[in-house]
Amino acid sequence: MTITQLAAALDVRPSTLRFWEQEGLVVPQRVTSLRARRYGTSAIRAARIVAALRSSGYGIPQVRAILDSLGRFDGLGATQRILQQRLDQIAMRTVALLRAGTDLAAVVTDDRQPAECATDLDGLAR
Repeated sequence: MTITQLAAALDVRPSTLRFWEQEGLVVPQRVTSLRARRYGTSAIRAARIVAALRSSGYGIPQVRAILDSLGRFDGLGATQRILQQRLDQIAMRTVALLRAGTDLAAVVTDDRQPAECATDLDGLAR
């Protein structure tokens, strides 16, 4: 598979694949006389994993750690720990956002009450 084909299949730019190559995340084969990139099965698999993790918000160091753990004999446990850490971070962020939303709603509600009271008082004055 060419870089253009793989980029289209993953919905990323070819420059993204080249960046992943620089980072050591995806290793294409160089088979043509022009040294064009060709992606075999293992490189396509790695690129799919990288694309999925990146679109889920994982940074390059986390992606590298996951790919490295998948390549080791005992890698499944390490991969699960890395993914669980990310889920825990997402859960903590979700709770923080819900709390912030509750606080914001309280501020907005408190902000409206004086105006509503003023309207009610105007009605009574008439």
